[in-house]
Amino acid sequence: MEFHFGFADINHKFKDDLVLMMTEYEIEKYIIALEKVDGKKTHIETQGEHIHFVIYTDPKNFKRFKETLKNKYMLSGKNGKTKRYAGWMNKEKVRDKDKFMSYTMKDGNVIWKGFTEEEIKQLKEDSFQKTDTLIEELMKHLLANRFELRKMPKEQTLTSHNDPRFQGKFDIQALEIEIMKFHMMKEKRICKSQVKNLTLTYLQLHMIDRLNEIETIYFYMVNI
Repeated sequence: MEFHFGFADINHKFKDDLVLMMTEYEIEKYIIALEKVDGKKTHIETQGEHIHFVIYTDPKNFKRFKETLKNKYMLSGKNGKTKRYAGWMNKEKVRDKDKFMSYTMKDGNVIWKGFTEEEIKQLKEDSFQKTDTLIEELMKHLLANRFELRKMPKEQTLTSHNDPRFQGKFDIQALEIEIMKFHMMKEKRICKSQVKNLTLTYLQLHMIDRLNEIETIYFYMVNI
């Protein structure tokens, strides 16, 4: 058994069919990542939609799966007639399979089997941490706007855990929403675990008064 990594120009509407294919070929572990690019000259035949794969099975089974995928979705070489490209990574060039798996998670829109919830969560977090420039820009944006200082109205019920330590001067929900809005403006998809991770990154490492709010930050950390 070994891991195989690749992508193919396949529209997202076929995701259920791909899951069925994984079952038919008895793929032990897999990740199907749905991605889309806008305004670029790639994946033109699928309107920017494409799919990344992580497949764990024996080489012979993978070869059969790959051939069926190619024929079913009319995949060809980069300059082939169908203009639907599929590319697979040479296993000798894969030095760190975890990095390849985390890269597959970068858009967060995934279907998977055979991994634990904790493994998937960690892969998503590791993938997002690779986009250092975007994270740096986000942290500067949050710091400049000081979303943690936006107090909630007194009559408003506390979100999350309704605990005195969670009150302070924080509006965690406003902070999380702003992180989501930032990514929407950048046309980057973000999942719940990434929002939580980035919120904690801001509170622990960037917020001006973080050392005076240790208990509040700790309470958020242990309850996310």
